Amino acid sequence: MRTIKSEQALAVGLALMSLAGTAQAQQRTEPATAPPVLETVLVTATKRATDLQSTAGSISALGAQQIDNRSLVGMEDYLDALPSVNYIDRGVGENQIIIRGIGLAFGERATVGSYFGEVPLSNPIISTSSDMKLVDMERIEVLRGPQGTLYGGGSMSGAVRNIPNAPYLDEFEGRVAVDYSSTDGADGGNGDVTAMLNLPLGDELALRLVGYRFDNAGYVDLVSTELLEDRSAATGTPVAEKEGVGGNRFTGARASLLWQPSDELDVTLMVAHQELEEDGRNDVTLSRQAYEASALATGKEFKTDELSLFNLLVNYDMGWGTLTSSTSWVDGKTADSSDLGRVIDWAAVGFSERDKEGLVQELRVASQFDGKLQVTGGLYYEDFESFERCCWRWTGDDPSLNPFGTENLRTVNTLSTIDQVAVFGELDYALTDALVLTVGGRWFDYERDDDIDESGPLAAIPNQLSTAESDSRYKAGIDYQLHDDALLYALWSEGFRLGLGVATAPPTICDVDNDGLMDGTTISLGSSSIDSDTTENFELGGKFSFWDRRVSLNSSVYRIDWTDIPVGAVGSNPVCSATVNGGEARSQGVELEAQVLLTSSLSLQLAASYTDAEFTNNQGGNEGERLPMSPEHNGYVGLHYDFLLAQYPAFLRADATYVGAFNTGATIPTESGDYVTVDLNAGITVDNVELKFYASNLTNEDDVTVAFFLDRGWRLRPRTLGVQLAYRF
Repeated sequence: MRTIKSEQALAVGLALMSLAGTAQAQQRTEPATAPPVLETVLVTATKRATDLQSTAGSISALGAQQIDNRSLVGMEDYLDALPSVNYIDRGVGENQIIIRGIGLAFGERATVGSYFGEVPLSNPIISTSSDMKLVDMERIEVLRGPQGTLYGGGSMSGAVRNIPNAPYLDEFEGRVAVDYSSTDGADGGNGDVTAMLNLPLGDELALRLVGYRFDNAGYVDLVSTELLEDRSAATGTPVAEKEGVGGNRFTGARASLLWQPSDELDVTLMVAHQELEEDGRNDVTLSRQAYEASALATGKEFKTDELSLFNLLVNYDMGWGTLTSSTSWVDGKTADSSDLGRVIDWAAVGFSERDKEGLVQELRVASQFDGKLQVTGGLYYEDFESFERCCWRWTGDDPSLNPFGTENLRTVNTLSTIDQVAVFGELDYALTDALVLTVGGRWFDYERDDDIDESGPLAAIPNQLSTAESDSRYKAGIDYQLHDDALLYALWSEGFRLGLGVATAPPTICDVDNDGLMDGTTISLGSSSIDSDTTENFELGGKFSFWDRRVSLNSSVYRIDWTDIPVGAVGSNPVCSATVNGGEARSQGVELEAQVLLTSSLSLQLAASYTDAEFTNNQGGNEGERLPMSPEHNGYVGLHYDFLLAQYPAFLRADATYVGAFNTGATIPTESGDYVTVDLNAGITVDNVELKFYASNLTNEDDVTVAFFLDRGWRLRPRTLGVQLAYRF
């Protein structure tokens, strides 16, 4: 039934798109009388500005106009439409990005680096990364494949770069937009307000200000179930019943100050702050064919997230190259409360709060020599700290039903710190006018400490864990410019994720024969840390332009070998366990992206991928078993049509995205994915006024986006219809 439904949704989407018109992934710069061509897109994925079609590597780029026309607000709005990318959204603020199938479980440390400008949103301690909203953006760049040389640890399968607009020295401009939408089944409407102002402050200074607020109504209903009624009777706590939970509000502001005293020197200071408040949770009970969940009334469920970003970016043109210094500071706080009665027979609340902060300093140089050689390289330093407090609290109305006799069931306080230094570099050498050789490397050295203290009847033994490691990762590639409109490349690259300290099994019960190994395994009890795991990527690709540059076609085939995967092992005594570098996996696949400018007003965008990711070593899973968290297929088609309506510029746009089926773990049998979503956008500009209508999930699909455990998971957000009014000045 799901396959039939997906095909029907796709047919509807394609029919609508054939009426609506084209994907304006790239603007046209020629006058109306000139033959239309696709615009040249500049990216900075290699830490220098390059033409996308001349850059060896699998890169997707979305420009400002496409972000606006597609009504993109967060990562969930665009990542699933890109080849080999899957976005795991377990509620706001709990996202994971999976690229090319490299991922194993919920909450694992990041395998993809994410950035807001120069500032890292992911870090080596915390498993999830915040999603700064896409307000006043210049472009988005998504790099597929290991990026260990230039982007370091955590970018072992790719990197996502959301790049905001910088201040302009020579133009006063502003934009204010208000938005109202309605989501099927939601408790009220959704309302958004965004504003931007660019202020030149003389010949050398400019200030750019951005502010926004997004209010999204909840659409999940808490209902009573037979299971929860039994738990209610056993704990003396009533079942929660409420409509429209899971609503959230994002509030944010950003200020960027540019000082450019000369043509050679520019200094930009960016300060950004975003706050999230969520009322309840928006996960659902998967066995119910509706947006329904169940919980005990043990306390208020909520989530909050505050994130502040600071970045000082200095560029100095030395003539032969550009020296860049980027200093970033990240400061964040999160808190989360949820009912444990959803999953266990207790009247208890799970509560966690975390404070995080980090300093990142990068000093690099990018040459601009006249000869055959170009060099990019630099120094990197990071210092991250995180303090997390997690606790399970008994909250039942009848204390006599508490089997533990205390309110504090378990409290865990964890202080984690990590310090890393690195040296990196890449060298490009033109062997001929058409043939370029690239080699690169990164040396890194880090120390990590985790101080874990626990209390309560369910507490584990406190631990002080530490690890340190020095190592190197490398890259080599060659690209051949067959002619002006064709580039072929071969690439070998490595990525990595930093290791961490792990608890050791007690020898008195786990090494009875006293041979130094955990009984029933070949694992040494002396192992108190795991090393960095590594990805090794082999890739062949091509970038082509046809039809007088009205068509671009980019494709790649790859194979990634993932080694030293951290896996858990259990000894002959089931209470004995350990985590070691023991797993191996392989991911291989094909990626395709195409842009077609059918006429000067009508364009088409296509994307598709095939990902075959499986374990090759049964310490990490059954050999040949597919890796979780990533679909085998995904696809995207978009159409965009520009026209004049009563002499005013207008557009129609339709986008359809297919996410294939995937599992989220061996212990979670419910399948996720296997759905098609269709979005429509239409707008008109009258002088300085912009009016836009949009529909998200037009066919109102309710498929499972992510299955969690014990009949819990998330469904697609129901159909949302909205209108936006904006004024530019």
